[in-house]
Amino acid sequence: MVYEPSGKELAHFPFLKKANDRIRSLPPVETLLTEDRGAFIKRLAEERISQSLASVKKINPHIEHAPEDEIAGYILSRVIVSSIGERQLLDRLVRYEADRAYNFLRNEDSWNSNFIKTESGYSQLFLYIANELGIPIQQGTIPMVDYVELVSPIREGRFRLINRMVTKGQVYVGDDELYDLLCERIRVILRRDLPYKNVPKSLNKKIAESAEQIKMQHKEMMLENFGAVEETAFPPCIQALVSAITSGANLTHPGRFSLTAFLHTIGMDNNHIAGLYARAPDYDPEKTMYQVGHITGGGGTEYTAPACAAMKTTGLCVRPDKLCETINHPLSYYRKKKRQKKQAFRESKP
Repeated sequence: MVYEPSGKELAHFPFLKKANDRIRSLPPVETLLTEDRGAFIKRLAEERISQSLASVKKINPHIEHAPEDEIAGYILSRVIVSSIGERQLLDRLVRYEADRAYNFLRNEDSWNSNFIKTESGYSQLFLYIANELGIPIQQGTIPMVDYVELVSPIREGRFRLINRMVTKGQVYVGDDELYDLLCERIRVILRRDLPYKNVPKSLNKKIAESAEQIKMQHKEMMLENFGAVEETAFPPCIQALVSAITSGANLTHPGRFSLTAFLHTIGMDNNHIAGLYARAPDYDPEKTMYQVGHITGGGGTEYTAPACAAMKTTGLCVRPDKLCETINHPLSYYRKKKRQKKQAFRESKP
């Protein structure tokens, strides 16, 4: 029997094809905004984006309003970030949607009255979503061809094929790992469609106020998290890379990638980043700007600095200090160190 998601389930996973089919019976989003519920739908969209920017995200599994409104709010949120066009904003919204879906699936029995666990150990809804997103699950294994495609965007060493158990073309995947892989698959697919092209000018006009509000919130978030670039707050691994390149050494490819992605995320512009490489023996201005632009999103994908686990794998984790023991990402170190420095400055004032 073919599984049919309920309206409530589609409200929780508005990226599914059935959700798109359901909202087709309604007027276009631009028309909805002129109706009585337009303000409510706009507020739902704004709340989604605001949550994606929040340092502590609230994900409420109990959705009380109409599925059509929730789906429309989801679509409008993607239209708003598309109209703004900032890649970090697009990436944060997509990551939030993927994390939200992960949370709903992990806790499905708490909100879904249709929750039924199958013989495979997964719910009918989980298997439905996995199948729609191209993840064929066969008793805890995934065909190797599908697995390789699935993990290609993931940098974690545990998902590398060389670290997996493979039998007769099937890759064994643990329960927790399968949820992680599905979450990543959702992120990749949702990001693939953004930004929307050719948003009508008339619709842009209707969402202009929301877009300005979100842009301001995003700017405040960036200032709060990073503010002005402070080299004294760099983690030891990044300090080592900066020292190496300013002393005239060539960096490895992982080193260049990690340094460039880190500096871009904390707010350094491409020209300043490229300028750091000027002392490298193999410095080529045109090639360097191309590489920096590619890593920072010029090619359509904006890369994030690798986590500590990846830095260790590539041999870039050097001279870890006590603060390193409390974090798992260089960016977390930077944020924490800046807060400590700010607090120390306040306490030193008479």
